[in-house]
Amino acid sequence: MRTKLGILTIAAALAIAACGDDDDVGQVLDDAQSAVSAAVSGAVDDAEEAVADARSTASDVQAQVEDAVEDLVEEAQDAQDALEEAGGAGTATLTLDNGETFEFSVLCMLEPQMAAGSEILFTAVSYDDPGLDITQFGDEGNVTGVASVSVYDGAFNTLWDSGSIYPEPIELSLDGSTITGQGTFYQGGDIAGATTTGQIVANC
Repeated sequence: MRTKLGILTIAAALAIAACGDDDDVGQVLDDAQSAVSAAVSGAVDDAEEAVADARSTASDVQAQVEDAVEDLVEEAQDAQDALEEAGGAGTATLTLDNGETFEFSVLCMLEPQMAAGSEILFTAVSYDDPGLDITQFGDEGNVTGVASVSVYDGAFNTLWDSGSIYPEPIELSLDGSTITGQGTFYQGGDIAGATTTGQIVANC
């Protein structure tokens, strides 16, 4: 809207300038240039504000997912012995198209459960270094319908992250006792950082 206003201002200025002397022409053109500069600056400001709002929304959703995943990891650690006795241990491999490959020992929960106020359809976690979290949220609770795959170091700093909250989402599926997913992974969980495609396979 501001850009259109600037164009209309130029048109009006040129029409007025055609009827005036040289001083009037100079002044009108100066006024027109100022109006255009203001319109362009306003349009840029609007675009930057829209991008900032989008990033803020994505950040809020990501924070909710991370909180839920952290709570789930803590609960899974408490249940580690029981899972091993029940045969819930397995292995997982993340293969990235940039040449990196990660292998993990994982503990799996393949039945729907409630954790951190959200429904978890299935999950696999690893306490190796680097560690792994694969989580598929259900339709109930604070976080719904979100798929998440995170690789983190021993200090829980994110190395690679993928999920349905990102511009290029990942989809997870469960077939029997095997979790698979393929999509784009974001280095450090940063949507503006480096990306690569990859595939996760967890055999529980």
